[in-house]
Amino acid sequence: MDFTTSVYDSTHNDNFYPAESAGKSLSISELSSFVKQLLSTLELQELGALYFQQLNMLLPVVGFSISDFDSRWVYGNAKISSTLIDLPLQGAASSSGEQAHAYYYISSPLSMSQRETLFQLHDLFGKQVKHALTLMRLEQMATKDGLTGLGNRAGFEQCINRQLSWAQRHGEKFALLIIDLDNFKHVNDSFGHSEGDKVLIHVASHLTNVLREEDEAFRFGGDEFCCILDCHTPQQLACAAQRIQLSINNSNYLAKLGVSCSLGGTIYREDDSATSIFDRADIALYSVKNSGKNNYRAA
Repeated sequence: MDFTTSVYDSTHNDNFYPAESAGKSLSISELSSFVKQLLSTLELQELGALYFQQLNMLLPVVGFSISDFDSRWVYGNAKISSTLIDLPLQGAASSSGEQAHAYYYISSPLSMSQRETLFQLHDLFGKQVKHALTLMRLEQMATKDGLTGLGNRAGFEQCINRQLSWAQRHGEKFALLIIDLDNFKHVNDSFGHSEGDKVLIHVASHLTNVLREEDEAFRFGGDEFCCILDCHTPQQLACAAQRIQLSINNSNYLAKLGVSCSLGGTIYREDDSATSIFDRADIALYSVKNSGKNNYRAA
């Protein structure tokens, strides 16, 4: 291989890679099956799971982890008594340019042929990770709002469908909050669209600062924002809406321009669709808009 291998042997076994140890290399059919599995997905987390599943059947690999370039995903069971093999993923790097790595936890000695098999499979995996990472970054570009840096409408639709699928499988509730800026048209008409853009960026920064790590914010379009929140009760949703409204209303910049916000929210209900949950929150929002603005209402 053309890369450095780091081996951390917590078993203190100096003969962990005995050249004479038994072991066979992969057959053509096994290798073909492995490649077919890897090529079946370009979703990074799923790719890691498929890779570990195949590794576990072919080699004494009991645990495996990779960086997703923000955090780490771990598969299997990495015991203290196992040996950690650290292999760099060629062509896969974080947004800061740092080299990504794969970590293999081995439960028993590898023969020379098994070592070569591991290197070969790792190389194949690394190539597919590079493709998956490229796709992931392209998808991120397609689902990000270029002005605010929040998710865009396409990103929102992906996220709400993912949340609905999870809620339906696990019975876990979540909340949708729609935010519409009050008097935003006046800003555009009186001060120009560049000032309107500054307002949108300013509001997005407030949302980012107020929301928790498990919450997500999107610019749905124009001056309308959506938040998918880890709230299970109307009380939790009302608290989240209040935090957002207070943050926006306490902005001196927005106050000088006369900008406030109206909010409408709802909690997931069994058998909700993306359309039904959005429509409920939207109806709540426009009941606020039609009754004085700058308030919150739930449906």
